[in-house]
Amino acid sequence: MHNVFKLYTQWMQRGKQVTAALLIAVALAQEPEGATPDVPVIDDLEVIQIFAERENPPEITERVLTSEQVYYLPGTNGDVVRAVQNLPGIARPPLNIGQLIVRGTAPEDSAYYLDGAKVPLVFHFAGLSTIVNGEALREVAFLPGNYGVRYGRTLGGVVDLRFDDAVPTESSGYASIDLYQATAFVEQRLGRNTSLQLSGRRSYADAVLTPVLSGTDTTVRAPRYWDASARVLHDAGALGTFDALVVFSDDRFSVVGMPEDPDEVQIGLSTTFLQGRARWTSLVGRGWQNEVVLFVGPDDNSFQIAPEGTAYERALRFGLREEILRPVRQDWWGFRAGVDLLVVDESFLYDVEAFGAKEQGRAWWASPSPYAEVSLRGGPVTFTPGVRLDPLFVQGGYATWSVDPRLSVVVEASRSTRFQGSFGRYSQLPRLREILAEGGASAPLGPEVSWQASLGFTQDITPWLSVEGIGFYNRLDGLIVGREDRFEFFTGPPPIGPFDTDPYANDGTGEILGAEVQVQVTTDRVQALLAATTSRSVRVKRPGDPEKLFPYDQTIVLNALGSVDLGRAWRVGARFRYGTGNPYTPVVNRVYALDSRTFVPIYGEVDAKRLPAFFSMDLRVDKTWTFRNWSFGLYFDVQNVTNTQNVEVMGWTYDYSAEDPVTGLPILPTFGFRADW
Repeated sequence: MHNVFKLYTQWMQRGKQVTAALLIAVALAQEPEGATPDVPVIDDLEVIQIFAERENPPEITERVLTSEQVYYLPGTNGDVVRAVQNLPGIARPPLNIGQLIVRGTAPEDSAYYLDGAKVPLVFHFAGLSTIVNGEALREVAFLPGNYGVRYGRTLGGVVDLRFDDAVPTESSGYASIDLYQATAFVEQRLGRNTSLQLSGRRSYADAVLTPVLSGTDTTVRAPRYWDASARVLHDAGALGTFDALVVFSDDRFSVVGMPEDPDEVQIGLSTTFLQGRARWTSLVGRGWQNEVVLFVGPDDNSFQIAPEGTAYERALRFGLREEILRPVRQDWWGFRAGVDLLVVDESFLYDVEAFGAKEQGRAWWASPSPYAEVSLRGGPVTFTPGVRLDPLFVQGGYATWSVDPRLSVVVEASRSTRFQGSFGRYSQLPRLREILAEGGASAPLGPEVSWQASLGFTQDITPWLSVEGIGFYNRLDGLIVGREDRFEFFTGPPPIGPFDTDPYANDGTGEILGAEVQVQVTTDRVQALLAATTSRSVRVKRPGDPEKLFPYDQTIVLNALGSVDLGRAWRVGARFRYGTGNPYTPVVNRVYALDSRTFVPIYGEVDAKRLPAFFSMDLRVDKTWTFRNWSFGLYFDVQNVTNTQNVEVMGWTYDYSAEDPVTGLPILPTFGFRADW
């Protein structure tokens, strides 16, 4: 039996865990009945470490979070995707709303996926919660840039929510209530190889506050959101794993109750989407994996303002991803190839008088994107060249495309030290609105382009302490600029003039330069993270225009957070955040327009000022009581314990005679309950 343990160790070192497990089973079956296995005796203080060569991850910079890592972190409400906002490479969003401002790009320049199936959003209003339950996820991967050819059609970062592909060993579930929402999650085994997941969430701020507000002079109706999902997972053995998922999300906000008509909606905003997805993963040969993802569903953004202003963006999306993969393990090569197809029937209407003439259009468009990359390893060095083709075909004859070559290099200097570098081209296709506005099939618009380069390292100092550092540079070309006076579904505060009202054109350029550092501590009792980002993001709208800071530019962003297990099921945590303020254009004077009887601002130098720096500290305390068949948890979370009046957006008085900034939330104590079974 002792020789079997030697074989087991050797096979584990070669990454053959399945074969090693079979060796153990065969050896135990051959033991004489009643015999005592010849197992080496391990002293209490002796530790056996089995080293396996690390499989090179497919992405140069991929930061992964699990629900277990972030549940107790302050400021996240146990939401694994909200915790992504604390990672390096992400600037702090204004008013703490649900945005990801990645490496000096706009929120709409980043993309979100559910296991490779693209979704229009991952956050509810104000970023209070993710659209899917974190208990169903294996991990959340954040890729700030220089990712491989699997992802495309975007200039910013990528967030991929990856579901757990393992059928649970037993049924479980939980229910929770906090200050904002109520949540329920159930995972039920339907057999040895099949499980069913059901999840639902509903905010109740509107149910509590709207009756109260209706008795006052205010006209604001509290926002509300809800989501639901259902997933069936089946392990078919040699045939692979199949799962079917349906996700629904609905957010609504309105201003109502003018004295003459208390029920009329004065301002309304809603975001809704439904997506069905089927996914099949299988082994198709020795070391080869195949994945097929099919998804379809509608989404709708709607805006209404009394008496007749209306705007919407609606789309029915169909997607298919077929990918074959051979990861780099013990031998010298790996391979990835696939097709990422997206077909969309899209329509839009912008009929808001204050934002110019009415715009309306509808067309279908398709983007069948093939991609391939090969990994070649020689000793400690792995080269991964690849290429992605992103074409765009729009009903009516418009067509454009982009060819994006990419290269990454990884050097495994030792088991604890890794260097990586990458260079590549990334493209973002023009929007349907932009194409139709400039002549449809004859539109001169092409893709926006980002040339990205990065160089960094990862160092495992101890088994519980690691450091990562990376520098990056992005060169932006062909950015679509113009028509800034048109209505937009903004993901942040409205822009401040002066505006570029000329036709759309690929005239914009930009540069983004920065560095990221992450220090992570992970032990049985302590989870801690220090994330620092410094960057500068600038743009030039038209040739000959002066260079200006990007509206979301933040020179320094610092997040330090951690959680400590005190024993007896008590846990405490804290989060410290600091960030330089966004740039803004000051108002230096104003004139009174007699025709409209309003004050008109006169702006000074573009981006001549910055908002004050942001500072905040959050605290959290958790306590869990465990019973025979279930457990009950209580947490108390205090956000902005220093009660700092952080300026989020610059505003002015009605006559533009003085600045009147909008500040963020004051000190906000919250609490929640959770029962697990």
